[in-house]
Amino acid sequence: MKITCKWQDNEWALFKDAQATAAEMLEAAGAKEVTLRNAPSAPGECIHEMGSARMGNDPKTSALNRWNQAHDIKNLFITDGSFMVSSACQNPSLTYMAMTARACDYAVNQMKRGEI
Repeated sequence: MKITCKWQDNEWALFKDAQATAAEMLEAAGAKEVTLRNAPSAPGECIHEMGSARMGNDPKTSALNRWNQAHDIKNLFITDGSFMVSSACQNPSLTYMAMTARACDYAVNQMKRGEI
């Protein structure tokens, strides 16, 4: 297998436009000495893979229930980015941590009841 990945003309144009827009906003907000990068990040460097174990109510269209528990394996909880089908531009790590704490609390309560 050989994988080649590089920025094409459109990605470079998007990068330059995003830089100009960000600099404009920062300067309008009063920022001084705004420094721009010379090149974008390497392809794939700052992404968060998500969505391979969708959360939902219907086992036919989702892998997890609202507690991050697998519909078909009651003692399996998935709390990485898999349960989220998308994210905004912010880093989702705090959301992962919050959902993990929530899933753990639920799992502990289910274990105490003998449900799992």
